[in-house]
Amino acid sequence: MGRPSRNIFSITCFSLIGWAAAAFVSGDTDISPQNTINVDVCVIGGGAAGTYAAIKSKDLKKTVAVVEQQGRLGGHTKTYIDPVSKKPIELGVAEYEDIPVVREWFARFQIPLYSYNFTIPGVSTEYVDFQTGQTATPKQGDLLGAWDAFQKQVAKYPYLHQSLDSVPFPVPADLLLPFGQFIEKYKLEDAVPYLSLYGQGWGNCVTLPTLLAIKYFPPFFFSPASLYGQGLGALAAKDNSLVYDMATKELEPNVLLNSTVLSMDRSAADVVVVTVNTPSGRKLIRAKKLISAIPPIIDNLKGFDLNETEIPIFNKFQGHSWYVGLINNSGIPDNVSLIGYGTNNDDNFNIPVLPGVYDIFATVVPGLHYFSFVGNDSTPSFTQSQVKTYLQDTVTRMQTNGSIPSSSEGAKTFNIIDFESHTPYEVFVPSEEIAKGFYNKLFALQGQRNTYWTGAAFVTHSSAGIWNYTDQLVTKMWSQGPGTVEISTS
Repeated sequence: MGRPSRNIFSITCFSLIGWAAAAFVSGDTDISPQNTINVDVCVIGGGAAGTYAAIKSKDLKKTVAVVEQQGRLGGHTKTYIDPVSKKPIELGVAEYEDIPVVREWFARFQIPLYSYNFTIPGVSTEYVDFQTGQTATPKQGDLLGAWDAFQKQVAKYPYLHQSLDSVPFPVPADLLLPFGQFIEKYKLEDAVPYLSLYGQGWGNCVTLPTLLAIKYFPPFFFSPASLYGQGLGALAAKDNSLVYDMATKELEPNVLLNSTVLSMDRSAADVVVVTVNTPSGRKLIRAKKLISAIPPIIDNLKGFDLNETEIPIFNKFQGHSWYVGLINNSGIPDNVSLIGYGTNNDDNFNIPVLPGVYDIFATVVPGLHYFSFVGNDSTPSFTQSQVKTYLQDTVTRMQTNGSIPSSSEGAKTFNIIDFESHTPYEVFVPSEEIAKGFYNKLFALQGQRNTYWTGAAFVTHSSAGIWNYTDQLVTKMWSQGPGTVEISTS
């Protein structure tokens, strides 16, 4: 997918040596009993999957420890609260599919849900080529016809709204096509502006396997109301982060924030031993089972004692870089949202040129605009400073070309007031690996070495889908004996 191949043999040999060493020291006999945590399950990662897995296990009367590298639970859910108006602005997960697991999850914490509508009264939308700073005029096409054709194609694969272990093998040929080729084959070009607007975090969508591109869109996305901007038929809380704040309080004191796995030993039949680096020093976790709920790219698993079966699987994963945040003093009017349009990017259906600014939206707080910045297939990550430079250069080009009002004072004081990295995002594997049965091999790991895996890489980037899969995984994890756990998400 545009990235250089890696030498699997050399990585595997090096990794096995490193992870074997990690397992050897995982006993850490110098860690005191006061810093040893004995629980039924250790959960690595406190995003949507990890938090749900921890609370679900707790509700099943199991003891739990959670290890999270950030200073909060929530993962891709991040809510900014304006200090003056107290209004929330979501910088990640904005809405949820209206299915029972979502309603039950929020009801458990007594958090009310509301119908989600992404529109803001009085705000107009304009198209801008962020590379040139000039106002853009999208090509006029048959959106409704293309949309209808796209829905007919999606309807051929009802299992795509389930976890990835439901995909048949061999995988249908159309689902292995790069999404751009799939679009051309079925003449869906006129639907791309809408598709790419919703899929802003998936990098260059035309290179993504069609299987994963289609899975990115939840069922409510295909409702007529969503197409006409009348709402998505989805749900949201007033503050989507509240559920994670309340979960944190329930799971304390065994929520280890700002913490990372140093080493792990999963060789015993009845215990997993994890050494964790925390702000207060090293802690030892001894658990009967381990749940990994982090993006399973190889760099994220450095503290794991991966074996010769796991390494070749996780080494195949890649991820996209996506950053969002809030800017002020940009000169962009409060009642204007800007959508990126790549005027000269015809080969990629005129999606914005990457890496670069993808869109800039008005918010419910005057003076604040939400931005989305997306990397390309060859750029693994960006710093906040680099993103700010891209943003400021983009604003300057728009002012110079008259796309937004010129304001030298605004340009000087332009600032990012909140910044959130969603990197790595949309973790994926190339089509050739999917064709070889990658997902069969991945899901065969469930239950092996007392370890269970969940998260977006096993479903898609949908909190509802992740919770649904994790609910069944955890239930069967505690009801079945050692060995592979099979999940049905129909």
